[in-house]
Amino acid sequence: QKKESFETTFSHTPANEGQYFLEITIYDADYKSVRLQTQPFYAFAEAAEADPATLPGKVKAIASELNALNLPTQYDKALWLHDWLTANADYDEPMTIHTPEGVLLQGKGVCESYALAFSILLHEVDIEDIYVTGYSRGELHAWNLVNVDGEWTYIDPTWDDPVGGGKEGHDYFGLTSDLIARDHDSSSAKLVPPAATGLTHNWALRNGAKSFTDEEGLYALLTEGLQQKQAVIDYVYHGTDKYFYLNDLVERWMKNNFQRYFVTSYTYGGSSYSGRVEAEYGDFSAYRTFTTEEEFGVVMDELLNAKTPLLQAYYVGEDPYFDFGSLVRKWFGEHMADYPIASYEYTYYPSYGDINVTYK
Repeated sequence: QKKESFETTFSHTPANEGQYFLEITIYDADYKSVRLQTQPFYAFAEAAEADPATLPGKVKAIASELNALNLPTQYDKALWLHDWLTANADYDEPMTIHTPEGVLLQGKGVCESYALAFSILLHEVDIEDIYVTGYSRGELHAWNLVNVDGEWTYIDPTWDDPVGGGKEGHDYFGLTSDLIARDHDSSSAKLVPPAATGLTHNWALRNGAKSFTDEEGLYALLTEGLQQKQAVIDYVYHGTDKYFYLNDLVERWMKNNFQRYFVTSYTYGGSSYSGRVEAEYGDFSAYRTFTTEEEFGVVMDELLNAKTPLLQAYYVGEDPYFDFGSLVRKWFGEHMADYPIASYEYTYYPSYGDINVTYK
C-alpha cells in the first residue's frame, strides 16, 4: 500500500496455479475511493504450454490450428473460434462445470466456461475482448464483448450452441448494445462497457439475411422474396422487442399467403430472432389469374367464347379460406346455359384448377 505513487506499471508473479483477478482501490485525499478490477487471468507453469491436456497447451494448439489458416481479418478469426467452441462443446445441463477447461478439455460447460474459453482464445490471437456477466433468460449468464477490426460487438457462443443438441447457430454473433439487451442484462456487473453500435460484423447480415424490425417489415420481406420466386429466404429480426414471436408470425403468414405466389410446397424454421423459408414454385405460366369472382367471370367468358377446351385459372387474392372448387360449381351453375357447353369436369386445389369443357 502506498500513500502516493507515480509509477504506471505493476508486476506480480503468482506463487500458485489458478484463476486470478487484480483489484486496485484508489483513494483521494478525503479517503473516498474507486475500485478497479481486471478481467480474470490464469497462472500455470510454463511447461504446461507444450501439453495439450492442460488449459494453456490446448489454447496454444487451437490458436496454432487457426493461425495455419492465414485468415485475413479478425472477423474471420473470431468466427472460426466461435464455431470451434460450438462444434466441439455442449452445454453442461447439470450446470456444474464453470471453468474454461470444461469446454476446452472436457467438451462441456456452462456459459461461464464458454465465455471464459472464448476470451482466452481471442486474446491468444491478439483480439481484444471483455468478459461480461449478468442475466439472460432468467438465469445468471456470461458472454463476450469483442473488438473486431476496430468495432466493438457482442458475441455469445453459449446461446449459439443449443442445449440438448441441435444445429449450432449464429444469432448472437455480432450484436449491438441494443440488440443484446433484448435478453441480456449486465447492469448489475461492475462494468461500464464500450458501446457496440454497428452491425458490420453481424453474421446474419454478412451471410445474406434480410433484416426487419417489426411485423410489417417481416411480411414485406417475405412478399418480396416470394414474388421474386426465391428458393431460400433468410431473415433476421433486428427490433428490440424481446417477446417478438418470429416463428409464430412466419407460420401464420405463410399458411395464409403461400398459394398466392405459386408456391407448391415450403418449409420454415429458425430461432427467436432469425430463420429461413425454403420454397418450391410451380409452373403456372399457362394459368389466368384472378382476385375476385367478377374477374373469374371475365376470364371464363373470354375462354368459353373462344371455345377453349382446357380452362386454367389461379386465384391470387387475399382470402385465406378461398376454395376454387366451390367457385367453379357456383359460377357454372349460374352461367353454363349462356354458353354452348355440353359438359364440363374439373380438378382443383384450393387456389387453382383445371376445367375440361366439351362444347355442343
